[in-house]
Amino acid sequence: MIEDYYGIIREDKNLRLYQQEAKRSIFSAWEECDNVLFQMPTGTGKTRLFSSIISDIKAWSALRTIDCRILIIAHRIELIDQISENLQRYRVLHGIIAGGRKRDLRQCVQVASIQTITHHTNVDAIGELDIRFIIIDEAHHSVANSYRKLWRLFPDAKKLGVTATPWRMNGAGFLALYDRLITSKPIKEFISDGWLSPYKFYSVKNESIEVKRISSISEFDIEGDYKTSALEKEMDTMQIRARLLDSYLKLAKGKKGIIYSISRNHSDHICEEYKNAGFKIVAIDATTPRDLRRLYVQRFKNGQIDIIVNVDIFSEGFDCPDIEFIQLARPTRSLVKYLQQVGRGLRPTEGKTICIILDNVGSCLRFGLPNKERPWEDYFIGSQEKEKSVSRCCSNERSDNANERDFSEGTDDLYLVEDADGQNNVDIVQSRQKWTQADDTLLETLYVEKGCSIEVISSVFKMDKDEIEYHLSKLGFAKP
Repeated sequence: MIEDYYGIIREDKNLRLYQQEAKRSIFSAWEECDNVLFQMPTGTGKTRLFSSIISDIKAWSALRTIDCRILIIAHRIELIDQISENLQRYRVLHGIIAGGRKRDLRQCVQVASIQTITHHTNVDAIGELDIRFIIIDEAHHSVANSYRKLWRLFPDAKKLGVTATPWRMNGAGFLALYDRLITSKPIKEFISDGWLSPYKFYSVKNESIEVKRISSISEFDIEGDYKTSALEKEMDTMQIRARLLDSYLKLAKGKKGIIYSISRNHSDHICEEYKNAGFKIVAIDATTPRDLRRLYVQRFKNGQIDIIVNVDIFSEGFDCPDIEFIQLARPTRSLVKYLQQVGRGLRPTEGKTICIILDNVGSCLRFGLPNKERPWEDYFIGSQEKEKSVSRCCSNERSDNANERDFSEGTDDLYLVEDADGQNNVDIVQSRQKWTQADDTLLETLYVEKGCSIEVISSVFKMDKDEIEYHLSKLGFAKP
């Protein structure tokens, strides 16, 4: 029996300050309870964090000659491989329990597929292992019955679930499994501190063809999301695919990125459109052979492929920081899926100044922008609060109706919802707070009566052009 969990911690120079602080919070929580859920945004290093935790436990147990077995759980082979690579960086010997993989149960650390380890043919053998710690990656899945078996198999093990999105579509919480939620700082602060990439977020408007078609869907799957067949019928049309390509050409042409599609057929149709326009694009889904998938990803990283179209494959666990744009072509009712998808583009890298997010399905109308602060504690408890489908895009600073704001960027289809440029956000908010009704009057006089250009008005107010355009939009004037 371990009496001092906090005493296991070692200083890890490979961790960022916020990761080290998170590690201390997790071990401290284990002093008081067994089951901890930890939230931190996509792209901020959850795998590196729990790899460091495992390294600490291994070092502590080795010094005391204690056999401290650790089990790491994931639900996809890509996640298992990613975890294995991180453990190797920490020189942690480990086995893998997954279909088609050779097993070595002698290792104290095991990385396992949830499907394999809880299969009835493996339960008896696995149950005999004296597991002291269980770490669950992408733990928003852990409410499923397969994960609950872990609690029955190892009731005394300390458990840590890690996720960017502790949220359930049915509004229920996680208290049946976890005793405590630990949250990190919000996305906005990670961007301001430089740990996540700035972004420009473009979306269709509430009255767009896409939103009207999505609103007409009344068929849902067992989890409550839109049924694939219904999405294909409404969204996989020549008109909407043409609008996808048009928005890419106008707002992200030549940039490297990922498109999230509805299905394999939808991916193939999108690929055809983009290939005909001269872009190097490939489609990946769950049926794509593993070796071919890895080849495509490597070519994408090397710049030999411009765009990867995929069906949920790169929502979780895909690590390629130099993604320059994300395009959402698949509507969803899942906050988890939405944040996981846009989060793939927010990893910073050298030479990457900003990520372009093209929301061609209006997901921000339902969920708000990526950097919106969300009540994770309410979702964890299960307050039944849901993200309401409203006709506005909610940022942290404003909740203006989308129909009353026109930030069009050279296209009638997508408009600029937010330009989240890190450090400058503070200046922008402060300047907007200082804006007065007298400023509105002067702006309208200069723009309408005097016919002054944006450049001249900017010099009068000593503000950037984007800020002047913002205040003009508030007065009902479209960008010139």
